[in-house]
Amino acid sequence: MTENQYLDYCKAQVNGPLKEEDLILMLTAWGHIKYSIGYNQALKDNGIEPKQPSAGTEELEN
Repeated sequence: MTENQYLDYCKAQVNGPLKEEDLILMLTAWGHIKYSIGYNQALKDNGIEPKQPSAGTEELEN
C-alpha cells in the first residue's frame, strides 16, 4: 500500500471535511507503520528475535 492509497483509505473512514489534525494523525500513523515494518524486517534479516516485554516490567508501567 502506498502513502496515497493509505490516505485515501483513511479519508473514506472520516465523515465530513478533513481537518488539519486528521491529516497529521493519518501521516503520523503511516510513519509509525512504515517504521515498524522496516524495524521488523531489519530484525528478520539479521536473525534477531524481537524483544517481548514481560508482565511487571517498567515498560508496561509507564
